[in-house]
Amino acid sequence: MLNEKISRPFTADTKTIHLWAVGGIADYMLYLSFNALIQPVFTTTFKLSPVLVGWALMLPRLSDAIVDPLVGHFSDTLQSRWGRRRPFIALTAVLGAVSVIAMWLASPDWGPGAQFLHLLVCSVLLYFCFGTFDMTHMALGYELSDDYSQRSRVVAVRSFYFAMAAVGGGWAYWFALRPMWGGELNGVRAISIGMAALILVFGLIPVFACGERFRPSDRKHVNVFQAAKTVFAVKPFVLLLLVRVAQTLGGSLYGAFGFYIGVYIVCRGEKSTFTFLSGLAGIVGVVCAFLLMPLSARLTHKLGKRRGILVGLGASLLSALLLPIFNQTGHPYLLLAHMLLFVPTNLMLAMFLSSIIPDICDLDELATGQRREGMFSAVMSFVGKVENSIVILLGGYLLAFSGYDANLPVQPMEVLHRMKWLGFTPAIVFSAAALLVAWKIPMSEQYMSEVRRLLEARRGTPLPEGGPGEPPIASDVGDAELSPA
Repeated sequence: MLNEKISRPFTADTKTIHLWAVGGIADYMLYLSFNALIQPVFTTTFKLSPVLVGWALMLPRLSDAIVDPLVGHFSDTLQSRWGRRRPFIALTAVLGAVSVIAMWLASPDWGPGAQFLHLLVCSVLLYFCFGTFDMTHMALGYELSDDYSQRSRVVAVRSFYFAMAAVGGGWAYWFALRPMWGGELNGVRAISIGMAALILVFGLIPVFACGERFRPSDRKHVNVFQAAKTVFAVKPFVLLLLVRVAQTLGGSLYGAFGFYIGVYIVCRGEKSTFTFLSGLAGIVGVVCAFLLMPLSARLTHKLGKRRGILVGLGASLLSALLLPIFNQTGHPYLLLAHMLLFVPTNLMLAMFLSSIIPDICDLDELATGQRREGMFSAVMSFVGKVENSIVILLGGYLLAFSGYDANLPVQPMEVLHRMKWLGFTPAIVFSAAALLVAWKIPMSEQYMSEVRRLLEARRGTPLPEGGPGEPPIASDVGDAELSPA
């Protein structure tokens, strides 16, 4: 066992953390069209088939999932005067801003084929920008702290800025419906210009304000397929991946119906009422994110990341179980109560799931001598996007199966009933599955402190011989199984 005394874990100064974290605003704006605008606008304003919209939203995720591991590996090994991550951040911020505006240049007068092709091309470009920006921006942030608890604070600060953007995003569709624009589409086009400006400003700030601590290792780099294979040797990462998969399955399948359930069932066809409620929920979200910033490190130390994830997933399961109760016809503020009740636990869960990634990168560095934040993020993104692609396409078909007709101002009761249970059931089943898998996640603060001690002692010295994924000295690392927090 190495006994060298090491210094206090590195954490960047508060100013640097905030200058990096404001990129979360650009990140949200790149995703806003997919999250809140494309499906309702193209199905209800353009009258495009939900199945075609589903294909147009699925294919970009599928193509981007193939590209993600390549980009992640390239960003881990790139040697440039700007570092490994910042060139990607700058490129996708500029290209993404252009794509956001181009998305809404389609016309309702075009035929379905032309609308679909335009939506598909813009979606592929925009989703590539979102995926690459998100992946490389988060990888840059993973370098800002070596401290187990402070890593949660870094993620919480970014979550605050992301939540600030989400407040505007929650009101975006409602704002587009205001009469002053002379039509819903004109409103969306005007909003997209503001979104593009925010992407440029807040996407480029981290490029010029944040340096990078780590450079590509001097050791011989493995190719992208070997690197991708190596990350699956880290057991906590595989478990985290399974949790995210279950979360995505439940959330995406419910999301395919959530807008329609809210509008046609709860709000009786009033889109303006539903979008107003979403805006109110966003305001509560930013308040909770603001309160979470100073509490995040203390919360991590008290709960531990494993227990925090379990609490968050337990709340997600409770939220899913309560969906039938809170989605009552003619009671929109009951739906708002459900949104507000689970905002704090959703934010806490997202914080713990993100802050555990740099801990996993430490385990990988101890075993291989390389920092692969990009590859871990890319594999997470790859699996999520393949899964999301399938779910989005399935959601379009399920929406058509429910009997939904975009040309009807009021949907028949049997259609609304099918919508509810096609949305609620997956949310309940997969929330339970995520909780069961998360029970096996074994990260602990004590063990990660030992890992960091070994890394500090070894950085700058040659590592012992051994293949990727093989621990350098088993006696130094301890038991292969991590102790639960």
